[in-house]
Amino acid sequence: MKRSLLIATAIFTASITATLAAPKNIILLIGDGMGEAEIAVTRAYAFDGDAGLYVDEMKDRGSVIVKQLMVDDPTKIEFTGESASGGTTLSTGNRTSAGRVAVSAFDGNHYKTILEEVQERGYKTGLVTTSIITDATPASFAAHAQNRYCFVKGAKACSQFADTPIVDQMLDHNVDVMLGGGKNLLPGTAVQGGSVEQKAKGLGYTVVTEREDLIKLAVGTKTFGVFSNGHLPTEWVGPGGKGADFLEVNGNREVIFPKPAACEINPAHAGIPKLEEMSKYAIDNLRVGGHGFFLVIEGASIDKAAHVSNPCGTIGEMLAFDRTVKMAVDYAKELGDTAVIVTADHGQSTQVIYKPETYDGSPIRRDLIPGFYQSLLTRGGHELGVYYGTNNINDQSHTGVNVPVLTYGMDNAEDLTGVIQQTEIYPAMKKFLFN
Repeated sequence: MKRSLLIATAIFTASITATLAAPKNIILLIGDGMGEAEIAVTRAYAFDGDAGLYVDEMKDRGSVIVKQLMVDDPTKIEFTGESASGGTTLSTGNRTSAGRVAVSAFDGNHYKTILEEVQERGYKTGLVTTSIITDATPASFAAHAQNRYCFVKGAKACSQFADTPIVDQMLDHNVDVMLGGGKNLLPGTAVQGGSVEQKAKGLGYTVVTEREDLIKLAVGTKTFGVFSNGHLPTEWVGPGGKGADFLEVNGNREVIFPKPAACEINPAHAGIPKLEEMSKYAIDNLRVGGHGFFLVIEGASIDKAAHVSNPCGTIGEMLAFDRTVKMAVDYAKELGDTAVIVTADHGQSTQVIYKPETYDGSPIRRDLIPGFYQSLLTRGGHELGVYYGTNNINDQSHTGVNVPVLTYGMDNAEDLTGVIQQTEIYPAMKKFLFN
């Protein structure tokens, strides 16, 4: 009898301990368009291809296969991805087609996101991005839309499927901290009337639009911070403000290679909070109260700079993202029971190449280099050739390369090692948080 009582007491005590166990946290960092090529060009420019990037030091790593469904026939696969479909796969575990945010490609039905699931369990939540706050990646965690560009009431994109504007949905979700671009959203009309800014304040948000105000803001504040019209400016630009372009040719259409030059600080970024500053505020804010939290941090312009063939923009944003990853891991070590997951939604078009050469030693003509090229001078004084060849206009295409997944602090890290499907990241996050 005494033995039975002891066993029953042990089971009851274990049950109470499990109930009272501290909730876990996840910091999910998404490098938009961060394929291995974007990491490689950054490593080459900043460290001459040697050690220096923090993401290279992370030991638990895998390689992610990215796919999406076709818009016209979602029974078929496209072997590339984009931010709405990739964000949806990360946030829900379901593939969808380009342009759809957390909805089915077949019928538009909503997929419940992991952010919604953790909110139901009392977790705090946050979204930090260098894009406009309503862009596809943050939206795919806190909104549902068949057209990713239905940002605000009156947008033409909202009429296609009668989507509820994304900014209204995100505010109604009561995400504790949202930081990014989008000052131009504030005067827009909210669905219930009044301006978006008035709606945010009515829901208890403190609205901030300047870096200095964010830095001074007390943690624990419900915050909606937007610091530029549209996307935040990149930290870096190319030499003379220029990106890659067609190479000049002489009268015989022979290529004239430019002299390599270094990247420059973007003057338009002055006064804009850095990604690590916004992320630090978000983590300090969400950790208050010990409820457990789920935070998404996006380095959005790794991708956006590549779209416009601007390798220096990509490099500067990749370095900012890398610093933020290290900061997140440092926080995870301090907090305990905190997983850091680093991945990308899709790959991009950046290619590191040397000067093309002809086997017979004849001059290189324009038709041998049909895309955009830029010669950069690395920090170590070496020449770095960067090439974009997916489009002959300044809007490069995504590529179907695998993207990395890197983790710290997961007790189920083996779930995200080796070659995996992008759909496997969502259940691994749930397993860490809820099992």
